[in-house]
Amino acid sequence: MQKLPRPYAIIFSTETVDGKIADSKGYSKLSCEEDFKEQHELRSKVDAVMVGANTIIKDNPSLTVRLVKGVSPIRIVVDSRLKVSEDAEVFNQPRRSILITSVNNPYEKLEKFIRKGINIVKVNESVGLDLNEAMNKLYEFGIRRLMIEGGGHLNFSLLSNGLVDEIWATVSPFIFGRGVSIFENDLLDDIKAELSLKEVKRLCYNWVSIRYIVLKPKKPLI
Repeated sequence: MQKLPRPYAIIFSTETVDGKIADSKGYSKLSCEEDFKEQHELRSKVDAVMVGANTIIKDNPSLTVRLVKGVSPIRIVVDSRLKVSEDAEVFNQPRRSILITSVNNPYEKLEKFIRKGINIVKVNESVGLDLNEAMNKLYEFGIRRLMIEGGGHLNFSLLSNGLVDEIWATVSPFIFGRGVSIFENDLLDDIKAELSLKEVKRLCYNWVSIRYIVLKPKKPLI
């Protein structure tokens, strides 16, 4: 299969020592001040930031740049079933927003988003949305660098499709035991990626920022 051009994609996530981004009750406040600043610095250096529908419903983030100087990126929401509200914060910011959804959704369900001036990107759907097609269409929009602040399912889907170039993971000094993982699926069976360490640094005394480059070997190493 021919590879389509796509944005350079960076997953940014803050997790516990045991790899959880939220506990079993949904609690996910894991960042420290320096981690927040790194998050906003990366937002200021990319063309767009992507999240899934569940992140919008749970946290209602604005995804703007506030803690550093810079221009806020385009906001992208991936929502196959149009579960999010057209009044979500991401759709009420000055810069444009993009909604990625299924071609199977009728115009009647899309109309309220279109009226707000939200750009609709429709892609094919089988087991899930065709994220390769979605990323190619984002490239055609002029998006070259993309930050992903997704939940476990979006992170997993992008990585397992070979659509992630870097992972910036901040490890917080907590252990949840149960909860939502940074990659929410069966890692060993489905993800065929090897990581190359790019940078490690300490934040806020007890937090650690780890940056990896995603390699794509011809066969899995595990």
